Amino acid sequence: MSTQPPVEAPVTMPEAAEAFAPQPGIGVPLAVGTFGFSVLVLGLPTSRIISPDALGIFVPVAFGTGALGLFIGGLWEYRANNIFGGSFALFYACFLLTTALILRFFAPGITEAAGEGGFADAFGAWLILWAIFTSILSVGAWHINMPAFLAFALLALAYVLLGIANLASPGGLSDAFTRVGGWVLLADGATAWYLTSGLVLNPTVGRELVPLWPWPYTTRKA
Repeated sequence: MSTQPPVEAPVTMPEAAEAFAPQPGIGVPLAVGTFGFSVLVLGLPTSRIISPDALGIFVPVAFGTGALGLFIGGLWEYRANNIFGGSFALFYACFLLTTALILRFFAPGITEAAGEGGFADAFGAWLILWAIFTSILSVGAWHINMPAFLAFALLALAYVLLGIANLASPGGLSDAFTRVGGWVLLADGATAWYLTSGLVLNPTVGRELVPLWPWPYTTRKA
């Protein structure tokens, strides 16, 4: 009989549980798509495709679709460490929310204090400021892909046209700028939807179903 003591099994320490770290989501498709809805709804009456009296539908769409979708998408993009995507989405969520608040709640008080001309001048200046800001962001969009750049460039142009329409005296010139601005908004909304469709469909089908022409545009893939 062996007199050696039995070999004890080594004691193993339980593995420490990994800290919970949620995977970052991708919020740009939601942000761009809902923004496209808002832009298209605003473009329809301003371009006179539908009655300009239906412009009031923009306010609830800006509240419930545009601002909400951009806000959620922007938070996801910040979680994914996408500074440009998160900043774009939250900035324009603020724009749509503020613009809807102005048109729904504050326009009567401002008009009563400053007159219709004073309100139009203030609102036109508000749009021109966003045109400048959008032009700055378009520089970053140029380095993403072509639809993203076109969406920002068209939006900046629409802000300029509608801003001038508000600053100009009521009449033919103002109406012309408003109508042209509406058509630019429609083109911008269509571009935003094109970008969204590419961001959603391409990963789903596993190939470039919707070309996005990522930067640099002149580089050919081997």
